[in-house]
Amino acid sequence: MALRPLRTRLPRIQPGLRALSRTGIRASSTEATTTKTTTTPAPFEVRERAEPRWKSTPAGMKAPTVLDFAKKPSNKIWHVNNSPERLDAMYNRLLGKDGSKMLPEELKWLAVTHKSFDQGRRGFNDRLALMGRHTLTLEATKHIVSQAPLPGARETKDAFGRKPFENKQLASVDNLSVLKPTDWVGMEALYLLAKKVDLLDVMRWKPRLPDKLESSGVQPVLNGAILAIIGALTLQHGAAVGAQIVRERILGQIPQPERAQA
Repeated sequence: MALRPLRTRLPRIQPGLRALSRTGIRASSTEATTTKTTTTPAPFEVRERAEPRWKSTPAGMKAPTVLDFAKKPSNKIWHVNNSPERLDAMYNRLLGKDGSKMLPEELKWLAVTHKSFDQGRRGFNDRLALMGRHTLTLEATKHIVSQAPLPGARETKDAFGRKPFENKQLASVDNLSVLKPTDWVGMEALYLLAKKVDLLDVMRWKPRLPDKLESSGVQPVLNGAILAIIGALTLQHGAAVGAQIVRERILGQIPQPERAQA
C-alpha cells in the first residue's frame, strides 16, 4: 500500500495549527502577566581549602559517626610520614638530583598514597599506577627489541625442516620470546627498587597487620607506588619526557636478567 503524499493532508492540518497557535499565544501571555519575578541565584563559588588535601581529610567526606572496629586495638596503630623533606629525599634517590622538583606537591603525595590510607578520602594512586604500568612496559619492550638477537631467540628450523623468514630489521623482535618485559621489570624487581630508595618510609597506607607487612601486601603496594610515580611523570611532562625519565632513571637502576646479558 503506497503512502499518501503529505501535500494532500496539508489543507486538513492547517486549521488545527492556526487554532493551536492562537491558544498557545493566549496562554503564554496570560502566564507572563501572572508570573512573579524571581532573582537569579548567584553562581556557585569554589572555596579554596585552607590546607592541601594531602594534609587533612576534606570536611565533606567525614561521617558524623565513625564506624571503625578492630579485634585487636594494636592493629589500628600505624604511623605514616608527614614530612615533605623525607618525601623529597626519596624522590631524589629514585629520580636523581632535583628529582623532587619534577612533580608538584599535591601530585607527589598522591603518587605515594594507597587507597587503604584514610579510607581513600584523600585520593589514591590507582589510576596513576595504571598509566605508569603502560609506560614502563612500553619502554622495557622497546629496549629489549633494540638489542642484538639474543641466543636461542630464533629457531633455524621447525619440526618439519622449514626455514623461517629472515630479515635484519625483524631479527631482534624474536628477543621477546626469550625475555619478556615482566621478566625484567616485574613485581620482584620493582619491589627491590622500592626498598633501595626507602619508599616504605614515606608510603601512605594502612597494613592489615602492622607486625606482618609481607602478609599485608607490602610488595604490591610498593609496586603500585613506583608505577604511580612513573604515571605522574608521564601525565605531568608528556609522553616523550616521561619515556626519557623512565629509560634514564628507572630502567637504569634495575639490573637486566642474565639471559639478556648473554
